Amino acid sequence: MTRTPRTVHTVTAKILKPVRAAAGGSSTALDLMASLPDFPGSGGVCGVAVAMYDEPWTSAFFDDRATFGIAGDGLRLSGPSPGGVAELLRLALTRLPPLSPAPGEGLYLDADERGVLEPEQECLALGLMDDLRLTRRGTVQLDIACDGSPSRWEMLAFVDDDRGRHLAALSRPRGGHRRLWWLPGTVERLAEFVEGRVPEDA
Repeated sequence: MTRTPRTVHTVTAKILKPVRAAAGGSSTALDLMASLPDFPGSGGVCGVAVAMYDEPWTSAFFDDRATFGIAGDGLRLSGPSPGGVAELLRLALTRLPPLSPAPGEGLYLDADERGVLEPEQECLALGLMDDLRLTRRGTVQLDIACDGSPSRWEMLAFVDDDRGRHLAALSRPRGGHRRLWWLPGTVERLAEFVEGRVPEDA
């Protein structure tokens, strides 16, 4: 019997399943950018976070490196730029319950242009799927535009479970290749991905 190749789409669907319907009905980062007439469209960050916890919530945020604004579910903040992406994300995710990052170094999976994972990574993929069977505390899906362009990440998400907080990131296809990261999750590490400062072997 021929084994069906495991795809990156199978993994991402499992990661985002709890939040996908709500995120699909929300505004995107590019929608937000278009709605801000004074936003320069470059040199800044716009984003939307959709979270599923005991009480679902959303957060829309921007920072044009001069001013910032955050709005969502009764929370409104604005003022001078906090000075960095990590600081902005920390403010935008104020409602995110505190949780330690998951233990370990994390992993990454490589896929071809069709999203099919490399055969030698099957064990890693199975281990990641085992993680996704743990009791889920919450999920946050983020859509972010940086410097006037869509993010280089097709998916950015926090996944909270009984082991701690994970960061999941999927790169957009580049040169027939894409990569899925599953890492201990912190706001500082999320900021690195938003800024595109993640080396290929991270």
